[in-house]
Amino acid sequence: MFAFITLIGMMIVAGSAQAAVAPTGQVNSTTAEGEIVTFWLDVNPSDYTTVAVFDSGDPYIDYWWISDITPMLDRNGYNSGDTSIPVIVAMYCSGTERDIDGVLGSSYTNADRNVTVLHFTVDYADGTYSIYPDVIDLVSCAAEEEFSKTLHEGWNLISLPLTPSDSSVSAVLSGVSQDAVYRYNATSKQFESADMMDPGTGYFVHATSESTWTYSGTAYTSIDISLKQGLNMAGWLNCSKDVDALSSVSGDYHYVAQWNVTAEKFDVYNPVAPSTFNDFTTMERGTGYFVSAKQECTLSESC
Repeated sequence: MFAFITLIGMMIVAGSAQAAVAPTGQVNSTTAEGEIVTFWLDVNPSDYTTVAVFDSGDPYIDYWWISDITPMLDRNGYNSGDTSIPVIVAMYCSGTERDIDGVLGSSYTNADRNVTVLHFTVDYADGTYSIYPDVIDLVSCAAEEEFSKTLHEGWNLISLPLTPSDSSVSAVLSGVSQDAVYRYNATSKQFESADMMDPGTGYFVHATSESTWTYSGTAYTSIDISLKQGLNMAGWLNCSKDVDALSSVSGDYHYVAQWNVTAEKFDVYNPVAPSTFNDFTTMERGTGYFVSAKQECTLSESC
């Protein structure tokens, strides 16, 4: 661990001299050396760069380091002095290498992938490094399974029961005839077009014809998401459970709604209503839900 800390210290000194924005982070593995990490800005997921994982010399972790992301910041409209710029880092099972200038390289295959993408921030200032992100937790790519669900023509409210190796919309919905994917921003209270799809979030997908949605990933078996006061579009786990599984937010929500694509209306569950008034009693894998929260709270559940 001492060798890794020393190296980070050297990087910070070098960064100050070279005026480079160079995010860095750890991987919870000593066998990930050479595997590829993907990094992008929240504002433009398609403009990514990749970097190989290095051996830290620590008995428990390896690390990743991008020497300078200022070209990416420049072409996406950021200026020196901007702070708290939201960014994301992930490890996928496969993909294509891409340098900081956007030049594509070779295809790669990783033995491991991250459990969930990591969100953190960087500052665009001379010699300023990223707010240190959490450690990337890995699972084997060989542990993936497949999920299938029929998407009907029209709007479908779905969620991901598996964490995909590639979370881009084009990869997750490959084979689905669709022309729009939206998520709901509970802070701005607006629908936003989605470029990436992750477990724990609900998505409205507009299918232009009936399609079979099939994709692969590792089971999403534990949910822990913050709900804002008002409407939240949440995802669900890789298991179906009685709606009583919402016990972590018991008393903190008015109702849960799912979209009935056939009837083109919302089916609602109200925890204080007589059972005959409720349209469903089971939280299903692959389904997205609107949760009307009375106040900020955390939805937690496991399979």
